[in-house]
Amino acid sequence: MMAWRHGAAIAALALAVALPALAEPVDADLWRRQITIDSGFTGTDELLFGSVDRKGDLIIVVRGPDQRVVVRRKDRVAGVWMNRDKIEFDGVPAFYAVASSRPLDEIAPPSVLARLQIGLDSLRPTPLTSRPAAEVARFRDALLDNRVRDGLYSDQPGRVEFLSDRLFRMPLHFPANVPEGTYRARFILFHNGEMVGETPRELELPVRKVGFEARIDRLARQRPAYYGLAAIIVALFAGWVAARVFDRPHLGRRGQASPS
Repeated sequence: MMAWRHGAAIAALALAVALPALAEPVDADLWRRQITIDSGFTGTDELLFGSVDRKGDLIIVVRGPDQRVVVRRKDRVAGVWMNRDKIEFDGVPAFYAVASSRPLDEIAPPSVLARLQIGLDSLRPTPLTSRPAAEVARFRDALLDNRVRDGLYSDQPGRVEFLSDRLFRMPLHFPANVPEGTYRARFILFHNGEMVGETPRELELPVRKVGFEARIDRLARQRPAYYGLAAIIVALFAGWVAARVFDRPHLGRRGQASPS
């Protein structure tokens, strides 16, 4: 019995000694808990901040919900541009932004960045169509270029600012066309090119539509037939109003209808 208690005490002491080594060295939080999109939404700014337990290089990755995206290629046929080919990708983040305390290539080697999917060059959405690698790469590059042009991806990392040896902050802008969903932020600490820690879990930031936009979006997803019928009715009504307005006779200077 004494031997068992002695062994248990040694194990407990060893665990207590090991716990600090297992502690996560990055503590982070978000300024906002949720972003709401309404009719007047023109984009918004977020602030990510926190502290680290040791000096190092910090990389922050923020990505939106993964989607399935079809990328189409247009060719000119008989003088008309037509969709001639397509590849569907899965696991495409709706939004993707990276920030770092130093240039990425100075923090870690490309192999490490690729393994952690840090940076646009490391994003590898899954093609759902069997194609040669070179062809898949062209469609993938076109997808990334489109997202950069729409402001949903950044081709240049942002800046993580250290306010002291431990405290950091990172401003982040969400454009007006930011999609709805749950966004996740990952904080990764590096030292001498190696990952030495991160937050215990990814921080979540819900982006939700509210008001009339939310009701329309919910109707489109849950009742697509009703949504389509409502769209047709609205289009017919708008056409009728336009016809009534533009078909009115032009009034002359004395209020009389001028001859056509």
